[in-house]
Amino acid sequence: MGKGDKKSRRGKIILGSSGVRRPKSSKTKAFVKTEEVPVQKVEKKAKVAEAPKVEHKPKAKVAEPVAITETEITVAPEKAVKKVVKKAKEDAAE
Repeated sequence: MGKGDKKSRRGKIILGSSGVRRPKSSKTKAFVKTEEVPVQKVEKKAKVAEAPKVEHKPKAKVAEPVAITETEITVAPEKAVKKVVKKAKEDAAE
C-alpha cells in the first residue's frame, strides 16, 4: 500500500481526499476570521462605443422606360437567303 492507494492514509494525503481512514476534523478551522474591512465600490464609467461614421452613397437613379413606337423589320431578299442555304449545304456535303 502506498501513494497510489485510495484507501490508505498515505494515498489519501497524496490524492488530497479524506474519508473513513482519514476523516476531516470539524474542530479545526481553515482560517481565523478577522475584522471586516469595508470595501469602497468604485463606479466604472461605461464605455460608449462610438458608431463609425458611414458616408451615405447616393442611390442609383432608375431610368424611366422608353416607349417603343415603331419597329422596323428588315427582311433579307429570298434570293440571298437561298444562296446562303445552298452554299451551306454544299460545304456540309464535302
